[in-house]
Amino acid sequence: MSEKPGEVSVNLNVNLPTLPEVAHEPRYATGLGYGLWCACLLGACGIHRFYLGKVGTGLLWFFTVGLFGFGQLIDLIRMKTLVRDANIREGYVPHPRQLARARARMATGEPEPRPTPPLNLHQQLLHAAMERDGELTVSQGVLATGKTFEQVEKALNGMSDKGYVDVDNAPGTGVLVYRFPDLLTRPRSG
Repeated sequence: MSEKPGEVSVNLNVNLPTLPEVAHEPRYATGLGYGLWCACLLGACGIHRFYLGKVGTGLLWFFTVGLFGFGQLIDLIRMKTLVRDANIREGYVPHPRQLARARARMATGEPEPRPTPPLNLHQQLLHAAMERDGELTVSQGVLATGKTFEQVEKALNGMSDKGYVDVDNAPGTGVLVYRFPDLLTRPRSG
């Protein structure tokens, strides 16, 4: 595009939501599914289920002659759905609901939601201390985070070394209590 004298061009970069990406072309084909279904006529009932990754029901179909023919007949009617579900399960095509949400976001111009990152250990300990009026023991930290005693104690001692946490003994029990001065809601005893 050429500019004429006196004209100004403006480039605008806009982040639009994207449709869920497809990893590859679909792996499973409906035509092959129907072809393998027909193998039941030659005595190989359930081979289409093996092809679609359903080994357990493939064995069931094989040993019961396609659930006495009823399961085989139902699979004939549902073959397209079986193939689509196998492709979704393996990640070759996006789920229809996921695709519909992405299309709706694109139509409204709504940005794609960003997943919230998981909290790190220090943040988990801060949340646990906040729930306990700004005080936390190692055992409470282990219960709140699911980490080991060593991991929690190392994190709390590191926070103490940097001056974020005060360490004291609980009156009566002598248990080490880590106090977060910024989070204390009641006056400190001692």
